[in-house]
Amino acid sequence: MIEIKGGIINMQILFSRTVAYGTQHEIADTVITMEKSKEYTEINLQELKKELDSTNLKIDDIKNLKKLTAMQAIELASGDLVDHIEKDEEVLLSLGKQPGTYYRDIIFALIQIRLPENEAQRDWKEILKHKYDVSQKLGRNIGIHIAALDYYTNIKRRIRNPKIIDANEYADTASRALTDDLTKAYNRQFFEQQLKRLFLSAKTDGSVFSMLMLDLDHFKMYNDLNGHIKGDIALIETVRVLHAVCSTDDTVARYGGEEFAVLLPDQPLSIALKTAENVRNAIYDYRFVNEQGLPGGRLSVSIGVTAYRNDIKDPSEMMDEADVALYRAKNSGRNRIKPFFKE
Repeated sequence: MIEIKGGIINMQILFSRTVAYGTQHEIADTVITMEKSKEYTEINLQELKKELDSTNLKIDDIKNLKKLTAMQAIELASGDLVDHIEKDEEVLLSLGKQPGTYYRDIIFALIQIRLPENEAQRDWKEILKHKYDVSQKLGRNIGIHIAALDYYTNIKRRIRNPKIIDANEYADTASRALTDDLTKAYNRQFFEQQLKRLFLSAKTDGSVFSMLMLDLDHFKMYNDLNGHIKGDIALIETVRVLHAVCSTDDTVARYGGEEFAVLLPDQPLSIALKTAENVRNAIYDYRFVNEQGLPGGRLSVSIGVTAYRNDIKDPSEMMDEADVALYRAKNSGRNRIKPFFKE
């Protein structure tokens, strides 16, 4: 066994993944070993919150950046697109800002620095004043972007080596860092970050969420029969099916190879099982190219389902539960769903 953060990663689970989930006996050993491995350490919620707050890339920040750039909202708010820059504050107040996030979003979009809302609001007013003062001395409007760059580089000194990059290019680059190159689903790193966020929320405010772990059945055989290009197309089409079935609030990720994971916010186990069944049916009904050579003549999926409970101590424990449920689904005949239940 491998010990991580006081908990246990089940070696049988890791081994059985490499041998296409193994035999009934191997799966039973896996389940028994996990049931006996009660050494998960209760996660420190303060440390988890600090870790998540320090994460450089957040999907909401990228979405807001794209929106603010497309609307030219920063330029409007700063007065760059009006004749008299001394009207900056009036223009800002007319935009209908969202309490609690507006200034934070603007500062991040301007300079990619994440600040608390109160500090961001103070900085914004200082940047507007700085823009006005410098513009008056130069006899021209220097623009909000130059004013922000100079303010954080030479006045507040939050930036030492600034680099200028187009906002749309930055947003596209940042988005690619969160997604799988082939399928455009979220990648494993982003999935694990979102799992931690949902876990922290569940621990602190009592919210619920569930997780699906999916694995395409007989996918190695499909690759052997059709080649890796057709296999890649099947993976891309699987993600399209997942996005069609799941809501925009759900996190669909490629976890590795032909294995996918889905986070379902606000869904207890009973609802998650219905979502899983919809996913299973949709993939089974989809017509993948040359799937006729597979057992049963169809490319199908096995799904393990688990939901947050108060006794779960760490996000990795939920991952292990979903893995065990997935292996039970594989071992009981494939093309089916199994929830995780403690025995």
